[in-house]
Amino acid sequence: MPGVTKEQIQAAREADLFTYLQFHEPGVLKQDGPNFRHKEHDSLVYVTGKRYWYWKQPRTEYQC
Repeated sequence: MPGVTKEQIQAAREADLFTYLQFHEPGVLKQDGPNFRHKEHDSLVYVTGKRYWYWKQPRTEYQC
């Protein structure tokens, strides 16, 4: 990939989204009990006890 070193690609693959957001976009995560939610996209949840993210998409309901 032009303009990007192999080391940068490897660092991106090893990046932790939680740490990245705290360092580069402080204040974008809000604590929700023991977990964290993204302030603008509150369906993006980081579960601190298990160290993983999940995305809770809104349910779409259809009227007949």
